[in-house]
Amino acid sequence: MEYKYHEYRTKTNRKHKKIPAEKIINWIENNFDYKTRKNNTEYCICDPFTGDAKYKFNINPENGVCHSWHGDDWAGPINPKSGKRNCSIINFIKVYKRCSYKEALKEVLGDVDDIGTYLTNNESKKKEYDILSVILPDGVEPLSNSKDMQAKALIKWLITRGYSNESIYKNEISYLGMDVFWPYYEFDELVYWQSRSRLNKRFTFPPEEVFNDQGQLIGKTECTKGDFLYGFDNIEPASYIIITEAIFDMNTIGEQCVASGGCDLTLNQYNKLKLLGPKKGIILSPDNDKAGIKSILTNSKKLESLKIPIYYSIPPILEEKRNIKDWNELGQTVGFNKVRDIHDKNIKKCTMTELIKLRQKSHRPLKRG
Repeated sequence: MEYKYHEYRTKTNRKHKKIPAEKIINWIENNFDYKTRKNNTEYCICDPFTGDAKYKFNINPENGVCHSWHGDDWAGPINPKSGKRNCSIINFIKVYKRCSYKEALKEVLGDVDDIGTYLTNNESKKKEYDILSVILPDGVEPLSNSKDMQAKALIKWLITRGYSNESIYKNEISYLGMDVFWPYYEFDELVYWQSRSRLNKRFTFPPEEVFNDQGQLIGKTECTKGDFLYGFDNIEPASYIIITEAIFDMNTIGEQCVASGGCDLTLNQYNKLKLLGPKKGIILSPDNDKAGIKSILTNSKKLESLKIPIYYSIPPILEEKRNIKDWNELGQTVGFNKVRDIHDKNIKKCTMTELIKLRQKSHRPLKRG
């Protein structure tokens, strides 16, 4: 498959379409009791995250930003580039309603035909050898609600792998032909994607170099799969995090889970875990094979400096003495609704005794049915 990028979005000079202040005001008036101040330029509501009853949460409709007098921890981790939390009205709606970024936009904008212009950059400047933002290839479309026969076939396949129609929609999973696309988001920005062919299991990723139709290099994306954690934006900060290898496993386990895309965590992924600040610990949940077991030894060592509890959980041997390779395979075998309980019951702390057992296990051949 050939990917042609006809629109280039630079990481500099970017400008997003502004949400009209009247739309924000209308949303506030329909959802909260409020007071106004500063000549009606600020709307004050009771902080919905703290039980505040004194109108200590301010919203500026013109600027599209929010601020709680109790602190803005609700807004998630601090962006390492800006040094600030994402206190936009859209992020507030996303957190308050527990919905996706796209759903939050629809919440405040209502039924609009051009919602796509709010999801992408509407102004950009192309510069030779610039650093380009990642975008999905031309022709990629959402799977949800598609009437295309290929899309329907892909949805059926995803459902056999543990997805629901709701999770397909909320995770904004898309398709092109018989390829399924999973977008990666950080701070509501598309930073990466990966696709998998239903026909031959071939994976594709964003090109690191982008060429125009004449074959001239016009920019670089400067990113690889090891730079990111799939599911980053869905993690509640200062809680706990479960780390799987594959996206299918991450979706199977569910809440507070990210996918690393491989066995060993990279330095960039380590730094992203620091941003999320999992004070209650990290649970390493790789595949039940030699590489996965060895990754627990390697990654637990890397994560020691975070000074938080480190645990692990691997798919168990079933009654018929057959090893299950990964969490998604376990779901296909025993039922996806049972996997989280099995995962949680098998969590063990990475003590010296447990790590020695794992080291011994990693040198023994694993039985496969």
